[in-house]
Amino acid sequence: MSRLHAVVLAVVVGAALAAPCQTGPASTPKPIGGLSFLDEVEVTVVNVDVFVRDRAGRPVGGLTASDFRVTQDGLEMPISNFAELDREVIEHVLAEAPAVTPEAAPAPPPAEPVVRQVEVRPVYTVLYVDHENLNPIDRNRILRRVREFVTDNLRAPVQMMVVSYDRSLEVVQPFTDDALAVNAALRDMTTVSGGRADRDSDRQEILERIQEAVADPASAEGDQGKGLQMRLRQQIMSFAEEEAMSVNYAIDSLREVMAMMSGLDGRKSIIYISSGLSMTPGIGLMHEYASAFHDTAFLGRRSQVDRTHAFQSLTSTANGQEVSMYTIDASGLNPLEGYGADTRYGVTDATASSMGTRDYQDSLTYMAEYTGGLAIVNTNDPSAGLELIRDDLFSYYSIGYTISASGDDRVHRIEVEIPVHPDYDVRYRRRFVEKSRETQVQDRVFTSLMVDVTENPMELALSAAGAAPASAERWTLPLHLSLPLSRVALVPEGGDYVGRLVVFVGARQTDGRQSDMQRQEHEIRVPADQIAAAAERSFGIDLQLLLGAGQQRIGVGVLDLVTRQASYQRLVVSVP
Repeated sequence: MSRLHAVVLAVVVGAALAAPCQTGPASTPKPIGGLSFLDEVEVTVVNVDVFVRDRAGRPVGGLTASDFRVTQDGLEMPISNFAELDREVIEHVLAEAPAVTPEAAPAPPPAEPVVRQVEVRPVYTVLYVDHENLNPIDRNRILRRVREFVTDNLRAPVQMMVVSYDRSLEVVQPFTDDALAVNAALRDMTTVSGGRADRDSDRQEILERIQEAVADPASAEGDQGKGLQMRLRQQIMSFAEEEAMSVNYAIDSLREVMAMMSGLDGRKSIIYISSGLSMTPGIGLMHEYASAFHDTAFLGRRSQVDRTHAFQSLTSTANGQEVSMYTIDASGLNPLEGYGADTRYGVTDATASSMGTRDYQDSLTYMAEYTGGLAIVNTNDPSAGLELIRDDLFSYYSIGYTISASGDDRVHRIEVEIPVHPDYDVRYRRRFVEKSRETQVQDRVFTSLMVDVTENPMELALSAAGAAPASAERWTLPLHLSLPLSRVALVPEGGDYVGRLVVFVGARQTDGRQSDMQRQEHEIRVPADQIAAAAERSFGIDLQLLLGAGQQRIGVGVLDLVTRQASYQRLVVSVP
């Protein structure tokens, strides 16, 4: 996928300071800065959304904290936060102000789990339509049902975004609670052609050539037969490699959407609509060939294109960004390869055909299962599955427990059980990624490229000057960041007061191309005899970004390494 280049070419750092104070350095130096320190060291609350369903797939209510057993990395964790939510509870909480103030609330008995007031977090759902891996006829049928789902369920606290993938990622509709806007974006997709139909045709053509050889055994004998088999192997591997490349692009785009969502504060999910992604591209054709020509050695070539590890990495990313995946197989109930009405020969191997069909569905099931979501497969009408997704939006248990924060990026394994009800289906994300403060800030900057991020306790200001040509296709854009020194923690160090900041910069073009995150550290050093005057001044950073043409969203985050506070700003600029 083409990427937008946002490179910091030069950095000029300066603080506008007054002349030295006539009174000399303060006798008892103290840090200045109007922000409180973030308590990141002691505890972190881990929130797990748990979906409990009966055998019919419907929500189970009435459970209490004592019914659940939660373990992290094999160690049982005491539940500190617990709430059961459904649509009625959510609507009540959103409509009613709290009746009891925190000061008047009675303290819970220490021996029981602490049950906090119900908190309804925002729900961000991305409708991801993968045209490149979607048959247009199947897509239009599925999207009709999805539009009905949007009409019925897009209400507070849910917001939806529509993204389209057709060789490149495009945000068609940013997050909104306007069902008409979301459905209009979905309706406009019915004319996109995509690339899946061509690949399906290529696969069918190879399959028919194998079938022709089986139907005419003489063609597979002697030198002529050896030449035919060699050509078929080459065609199969060429198809598999092209399919594997397509899967790589699709996974990269899904990961990019997860990065967009990384800094959102709330529940996050992706409803991924496609005709499936191959975990082992060409596996069905390889088995078909091996069965037809009794050449099991050819099956060893599947390791060259296997993408299982890529899907494992994707689900790890999803869990790290707390994103659940809901997958819809738009192909519905398809006949086995080689058994369709358009097949000229009915001699294909049923096992190989079944394997090829399952391969496209296994990825959808895997992504959903390992991120706490659901997969809708093997059905021409996704309505029942969409009802289950609706239940997940509004009916779940919110369970929390505390851990001692390490300050590093660490992955933890989570298990949730209901010992007294082993027959219930319990779904949740199986991994929790403990994030460092820098990672959290970086995530928020990525998110600011798509949605408004309003936290600005450090009073960060961001401005841009006019862009100047740098090459035939690139422009340099000067940026200026400034913030009052009174909002930065300056601590005594020798004869100076010192502050340390980390600046993160990212850019995204409206066509979807996005830069890598740029990170820079900056030190503010103020002589002690100038500290009083410095408190009235601002600190500035000048950056030069190297950008392509078009409208750009530029996000900036500044982290104070002493207080651990962060501020964010975003600009939308047009580069010639």
